[in-house]
Amino acid sequence: MKRQSFLNVGLAVSLALAPQASAADDLGAGLAGLVIGAMIAGAAQNNPPPRQHRTPRKAAPARPAAEVQADKDMQQALNNFGFDAGPVDGSPGKRTRAAIAAFQGTLGRMQDGVITADQRALLQDAMARERLNPAEAAQLAAANPYGRRGLPAMYQRTPMAPAAPYPTPMPPYPQAPAAPYGQPQAPATPYAQPQLPATPAPAPVPPVAAPAAAAAAAAITAQDSIPDFGDLSPPAASMNNLCNQTNVLTTSNGGMATAEQMPNPGLALDEQFCLARTFATADGEKVAKDVGATQALITSLCGQMKTALSAKLADPAARPPEATLAEIRKVIDASGKTLSATQVSGRVCLAEGYRTDDAAMANVALATLAAADMKPYAELLGHHLREGFGFTANPEASRAWIRFALDAVGSGAAPAVLPNQTAERTAILSKAITAN
Repeated sequence: MKRQSFLNVGLAVSLALAPQASAADDLGAGLAGLVIGAMIAGAAQNNPPPRQHRTPRKAAPARPAAEVQADKDMQQALNNFGFDAGPVDGSPGKRTRAAIAAFQGTLGRMQDGVITADQRALLQDAMARERLNPAEAAQLAAANPYGRRGLPAMYQRTPMAPAAPYPTPMPPYPQAPAAPYGQPQAPATPYAQPQLPATPAPAPVPPVAAPAAAAAAAAITAQDSIPDFGDLSPPAASMNNLCNQTNVLTTSNGGMATAEQMPNPGLALDEQFCLARTFATADGEKVAKDVGATQALITSLCGQMKTALSAKLADPAARPPEATLAEIRKVIDASGKTLSATQVSGRVCLAEGYRTDDAAMANVALATLAAADMKPYAELLGHHLREGFGFTANPEASRAWIRFALDAVGSGAAPAVLPNQTAERTAILSKAITAN
């Protein structure tokens, strides 16, 4: 059967290869083709093509269960605070790394998407604290430009209050000793009650005679019928209050304004100020910790700087930013301090001013930083001038200081705050001060 197949194959090959000729030639060519075809078929049978062997891929080594669970906990905590980490599967991918980077941004840390052990612990502690005290979480979120996203950073700066001591247990009820079996039981000893001092009876109020009461009522004039507690003086401008209100408005609007979507330029400026204020506060507190400054030292030295420089910064709207900063620079140079040391002091005192809502201290710190070759900090002085924080509100001077800071960034100066959002913030600020 196989030979017949080989012959058939050979015959087919010979017919395909044979040229058109005479019948004799056809017969000879056919026989030759038959022989050649049989030889080809036999060779194919005796020398089959080699089989291809595929090497199976090695499966990735299984991760420890504890590591997978730790990543699940991290993803759950990120999602809980509004950072979209994707499904909680214990396998961090691009979405999880992007969520980590966004979380790191609220801490003022490098946004590389690689979470540290301290940041993992902070996420877990923050989620536990939020569940333990939802009312506190709501208050802190309302005071933070990031909303609930900013809770871990707020918890990091605001230690939890110690738990109240457990109440002293009540002494046992005194009992008489048990009587022998068959004997009547002695009556129980009554529990000792504390003796309270007797409350003296109130002195009797003599009744007012009807004629006297009528005379007193007649003596009240129309002018005296409404009490006068005095006029309510306008409240001082508060940076904390502004950022609380801004956070509420931003939340109700569904997010922060962008350069493309800016229905309210004034609110956009407030949002950028509050973001910068949060960043500057976290930055200054970190610097203070790195240099080992105690709170007592910060309060003392920053208070001295505020007293010494407030007069130089009395009216920044009266002259261009360059002239005001030149006066501050003279004080810096005369102090003998290096620019590096001056910059550290400015960052620490700026955080202290924002933390305590002390606009005068924050203004002096900002002017010191801008005069010490960190001109982009002038942006925040512009916001202060716009809102009247420590100064008389002056929108035109505000625009001049913000433009001064933006020009410095455009000329290559390092941004003062939120370095990863420089291009976006520059576009928003430029558009807002032009439209506002």
